[in-house]
Amino acid sequence: MYQQQLRRPNNSYLSEDTVASLVTAPGGAVSIIRISGPEAFIFYARLCPGSELLQSKPRTFRLCELHSLSNLPLDRALAVGFVGPDSFTGENVVELHLHGGSYVAARVLEELSLVGARQALPGEFSFRAVRNGKFSLSQAQALSDLISAKNDSALSLALEKMSGTENRLLKETAELIRRLATLAEAGIDFSDQNIDEVSLPKLKTQLEPVTNRLHTLAMSYQRGSRIQEGVRIAVMGLPNAGKSSFFNFLLGEDRSIVSDIPGTTRDIIREQITLREKGESVTLRLEDTAGLRKTSDPIEQMGVERALKAGCDSDLVLWVVDPISDFDAAREFWLSLAIPVEKTLGIISKLDLIDSKRVAQMSLALSELGISRSVALSAVSGAGSSPFVSELIHFAQKWTHRASGEIVLTRLDHAQAVLSAHADLRRALGAEDSSLFAADLRHALNALALLIGETLPDDILGRIFSEFCIGK
Repeated sequence: MYQQQLRRPNNSYLSEDTVASLVTAPGGAVSIIRISGPEAFIFYARLCPGSELLQSKPRTFRLCELHSLSNLPLDRALAVGFVGPDSFTGENVVELHLHGGSYVAARVLEELSLVGARQALPGEFSFRAVRNGKFSLSQAQALSDLISAKNDSALSLALEKMSGTENRLLKETAELIRRLATLAEAGIDFSDQNIDEVSLPKLKTQLEPVTNRLHTLAMSYQRGSRIQEGVRIAVMGLPNAGKSSFFNFLLGEDRSIVSDIPGTTRDIIREQITLREKGESVTLRLEDTAGLRKTSDPIEQMGVERALKAGCDSDLVLWVVDPISDFDAAREFWLSLAIPVEKTLGIISKLDLIDSKRVAQMSLALSELGISRSVALSAVSGAGSSPFVSELIHFAQKWTHRASGEIVLTRLDHAQAVLSAHADLRRALGAEDSSLFAADLRHALNALALLIGETLPDDILGRIFSEFCIGK
């Protein structure tokens, strides 16, 4: 009788099961399966004799002939062992490097299941690494950020977080708050002795820079989210201005329907791209919007209203104008909008159909509306694309620039935790006695527990890691 028939499966992050999962994307040239847990070497030995060599010489690749329990050949693979705690998870780990292809990996995982290995839950390897002290929680989440990085800034930020810089700053901040809370509590006990070091005014003076630090950190999320997820850009203009053609040109595919019929685009079409030029890259969340015009069609009117909202909510508006048609209608509609010119880039479309004189005229007309920066572009020939990319990266840097070593939050739950702690500290600065001051500081420490990994219940940790990819 196989081992898994003798035990009751425990699909929980808190279990001590030996787990296995594919840790590479399926279908590649090489597939890697990781086995982690107390029985990792035992389970490996069921598929390939000679596990004692793998365990006695860790971190050394060995060629192995994998067989099923019925002795059918599975693959000629490479295996490497890691003896806990000197492994990614802090447990005994075996990694099997197989020939690529979904079927080979699936068969090996099936046989591992038969000998007793449980399929790893999403993020369970990272969970075990945090549980066993190999990573802090913020470092593990930075690993997830690294995997999902879409541009150079996101990559650099994730690697910096994995090095522990963010975790160290947060722990230092928490330690300062804890020290002030302890002094405040001591001041309560010695309130009749007038000790200056534990007086409330003195403690508040020391708390102010900590409060300012948390405020700066919380505000960094606005940039961090744009570094990680992309700068939000709304493509706007009148019907038939060339918005959808321009949108498709950026994507390199026919994503939006292009037609001479006004009102073809009625709902917002969203896509994400990463542009790169001269060693700089930026991720964009593009939104192709409905053509702006007055209409009696209720469905088209809904599209216009959504387009206007997208323009207000976006980080950057690309105002597309048709140089062939009369500019008066575009001027009139623009003046009716409440979109700041400083977040607007003018796009003169259909460059392949006009000459340089018309481009200059259109640029002047846009500047008279306050749109000081504009580029001419052809979605047909691609003419003008290089200046456009340069302008776009220049605009996006306002939201993505990060000083060297600057800590920037990229996760909403982290930002909310810091904001909560900041509110507690602000309340402490207004406290009228030391007991209330100390209590507010303790509340701030509880709010920061999510980031520094202290006193977090295991069920909360489980929910955090359930959002990770399977195999990570």
